[in-house]
Amino acid sequence: MGVNQSNRCLPIDGTSVWVKFEDDWFAQGVSRLAYRGTYHGDLELEGEMCVVKLYKEQWCEMLGEVAYKADIRASFKAHEMAQIFNRKHRTNKPIQFVLPKVSKIDNSAAFKFLGFIRIPRKVKGKLAGTKASATEMIPKGASVAIERYLEGEYVKFLSNSSYVNHNVAAFLPAAFSHFTFHESRGSILVCDLQGVRGQRSYVFTDPAIHSLNKGIGFYGPTDLGVFGMIKFFQNHHCNPLCRGFVTPDLSNIPRDAAADVNRVLQAIRVRNGSTFTHELQGTGVGLARLSQIQEMFVTSQTNGANTLIRSNTNAQGNSSRTRAIANPTASRRNIRRPTPIRRYLEALASLGSQASPR
Repeated sequence: MGVNQSNRCLPIDGTSVWVKFEDDWFAQGVSRLAYRGTYHGDLELEGEMCVVKLYKEQWCEMLGEVAYKADIRASFKAHEMAQIFNRKHRTNKPIQFVLPKVSKIDNSAAFKFLGFIRIPRKVKGKLAGTKASATEMIPKGASVAIERYLEGEYVKFLSNSSYVNHNVAAFLPAAFSHFTFHESRGSILVCDLQGVRGQRSYVFTDPAIHSLNKGIGFYGPTDLGVFGMIKFFQNHHCNPLCRGFVTPDLSNIPRDAAADVNRVLQAIRVRNGSTFTHELQGTGVGLARLSQIQEMFVTSQTNGANTLIRSNTNAQGNSSRTRAIANPTASRRNIRRPTPIRRYLEALASLGSQASPR
């Protein structure tokens, strides 16, 4: 932990706990910069390390509170699914998710003094090796997500594009993702699992969730909807922990949507970095058509017609049944009025030129 902690956050959730954090970020993703910090204001937490994730200015300007609310929503939903998994499938390493807390920057040390002369403080800029003013990089009032610091080797186990880290011998992460699809009856799939595998548990942070009923992007910019689900199962190999989990029939995709679905799936490159919703439009399949295809699957799940997920036999010779999420008869229809999710996706698309794998 560095010694130059010049910045602090407002108390968290109305408690006495607040955080002080360093001037320079140590890691960054597409939407956030990560700073090392320490907890204060509580005897049990005093001095313990944490990570402060500051949302980048352009994301907050375009997306507002949605920029962090979707991330929080994903973390809490993943935590809920982990609790169910741990209860139903007792392993020697239960799964945990770090639950972020939202706060705002109370003050930052924007200036330093040379005698009586006030000089703007320079901190690490947006790019490594650059400098920028503290007021630009750490603005007062900016939203931050605060998480406990994970001790140990940080590992990316799998991404949201079906990448699996084969350098790590671990069945559990991929099986957990499969379980979330099975348990939710095809409504969600938790993925992008990264964190620390300790002696007693897996502790993950920053999960992605592909959602069906809520629409692409409901759980943030890494929610690829039904396209992310299909991509996962195109590359997933069931292991012994997947015994009895339902698996989808990928041949039962609506014929009038198959060509566009295939174009989108090809755009989701298998990589250890995250794939973002705006990348789905890089093949010429527009946002309206993406939403329309997603709606086909939602409608079919509601009506219980022509299953994408049938009574399939997985790699362990067990079968299960769930309801339909595909409907070949749900042909093109009028697109509904823009929803908050639609507007969110449009904003993400406009940020696409600034995006890179997190």
